[in-house]
Amino acid sequence: MFAGSDDFARFRERLDEYQYASRQVSVEYIDAVKRPALANQYNIQALGTVVFEYDGRTERVTSDGEQELTNGLIKIIQGTQHKVYFVQGHGEKSTDGSERSGYSTIAAALGSDNYGLDKLVLAQQKEVPADASVLVVAGPKTDFFPAEVDMLKAYLARGGKVLFLLDPPDRADSAPLTNLAALLAEWGIELGNNVVVDVSGMGQLFGTDASVPVAAKYQQHAITDRFNLITAYPLARSVAPASGETTGRSAQTLVETSPSSWAETDIQRLTSSGQVARELDKGDKPGPVSLAVAVSAPSAPAAPPGEPPKPDDAPKPETRIAVFGDSDFATNGWLGIPGNRDLFLNAVNWLAQQENMIAIRPRDPQDRRVTLTADQERRIFWLTVLIVPGMILLAGVQAWWRRR
Repeated sequence: MFAGSDDFARFRERLDEYQYASRQVSVEYIDAVKRPALANQYNIQALGTVVFEYDGRTERVTSDGEQELTNGLIKIIQGTQHKVYFVQGHGEKSTDGSERSGYSTIAAALGSDNYGLDKLVLAQQKEVPADASVLVVAGPKTDFFPAEVDMLKAYLARGGKVLFLLDPPDRADSAPLTNLAALLAEWGIELGNNVVVDVSGMGQLFGTDASVPVAAKYQQHAITDRFNLITAYPLARSVAPASGETTGRSAQTLVETSPSSWAETDIQRLTSSGQVARELDKGDKPGPVSLAVAVSAPSAPAAPPGEPPKPDDAPKPETRIAVFGDSDFATNGWLGIPGNRDLFLNAVNWLAQQENMIAIRPRDPQDRRVTLTADQERRIFWLTVLIVPGMILLAGVQAWWRRR
């Protein structure tokens, strides 16, 4: 619904692309001032509103942005909203928190992707709710109780999806997440008891130190499809595919740090003095270090009585797990890093079997900046400030001497 040629022109270029891309999309431009009855019928509150109508449902969008329009189109076609539960009760991040350590910004981004959000205290439940599309365990400070782990196992057995964001111990004497680590081990995932440090100097781009590894290398996976943005992980632990027998479940690495990083096992020295040293003979793992993994397995949950069979093109039931060795990368204070927001949303969309949401997320213009290590920065400094000007000066002196 528009008013005047300016609004028509602003939206026409974008909407015509959708109509050109699919014969299933038809576009009609209506002047809301000249046809107020129709505007009232669609409950138009502001000029410049795009109304999607499909199968008796309507969805309104007031932006000409590609992401907003595409999400509106997906919402109207899907007709249902996926539910994401954030587990609480062990010191996890809160979706209400607007401070730097809160998750309010990423929660709003999930809402824009047509996800309904709620909190879940497992200790107060007998089982994970049946409408849970994805569970998010974001930064628990204490381990889960055995009964809670059993609920997670039962949920996964019926095709559940869980995103684990597990921070490293903040002190050398911190209680380990033994029960959660054992659950992940059953799925072929090894949770490191370490802190990943990165001395490549890439963290200087964001004004941080070696305790914030920066990643620019991603393994091939649906979550990282065409993903080429930098991500940063303040105080992260290693998360890697487990070696040996894993009951046929094969986890896949998603994110790797630079070769100048390693997994530091001497947490006492790191937390007390801030000093780090790569000591492979004492258990440190050399880089590149895996910071995130994903694993999936077919499942066949029993259909509720009376539920009609799903169409052949419906997503096949799968159990899916994604694990990151850090929960802070998705907090309000760290979403300014170019790729942190997109990588988190990609993980949730993959878990919910909404891969089309990964494919349609608009990409920023290609980042053509060159990322340098501290040593490379020093070399460029000396080259541009001393060596090149010195050579020019020497050539000038030589020319002057010849003329003389």
